[in-house]
Amino acid sequence: MSGALFPGWRPDAAGRERLAEQIATLLAACPTGAPKLQPRRPEQWHATLCFIGYGLRDAVTPRLLSAFADAAARIPPHDFTIERIEYWRQSGAVVALPGPCPALQALCDETYAAVRRCGLRPQQATTQPHVTLAYLGRGLDPQPWLAGVDCTGASLRVDGFELLFNPGGRYESLASWPLTGTRLPAIPTQPALL
Repeated sequence: MSGALFPGWRPDAAGRERLAEQIATLLAACPTGAPKLQPRRPEQWHATLCFIGYGLRDAVTPRLLSAFADAAARIPPHDFTIERIEYWRQSGAVVALPGPCPALQALCDETYAAVRRCGLRPQQATTQPHVTLAYLGRGLDPQPWLAGVDCTGASLRVDGFELLFNPGGRYESLASWPLTGTRLPAIPTQPALL
C-alpha cells in the first residue's frame, strides 16, 4: 500500500487522448531488442505538483483544503506542450516533459507554498513537472532512441488540480479546485544592495 498524498493535475478527455497518442508513438518508436515498455493506464496519468509524503492522510484538514483553494485562485488556466521524452534510470520511468511553461511551474510552487503555510513539510518540491507514460526496468543504460520520439501534437490543458491519495494501485481524489487566477503571481526579486 502506497499511502502517497499530493496535489496533482490529471488530464481531461482531450488530454487523455493526446497522451494515448503519445504512448502509441512511443511504442512504435521502440526499437527491436530494446527493453519492454510497460505503459501506465489512463487513470494513472498525472503530474505531481508537489509531494506531501506517505501515510499523511490525516494531514487533510480544512486548513489544507483552504490553502489549496487559495493557490488555485492565484494561477490562471493554461496549456503546456510535450517537449521531449526521457528515461529516468533511478525509477525506471519514461516521462513526458513539458516545454517551458511558467504557469505550470508557478502552480507547482503555489501548491508547495500552500502545504508549508499549513505547517507541513512537503517531502519534495516539483522542479521538473512531468507525466509518467511508461516504465522500463530500473538502472538500465541510457535509452538514446527516446530522443527521436516525435512529441508534436496538441497541447494539454491545465484548468484545475486535485488532492490525490494513493491507497495502492490507484489514485483517489480527495478534493479538487478549478484554476481561477487572471495572471501569474509576481516572481520575488532581491533588491539591489547598492
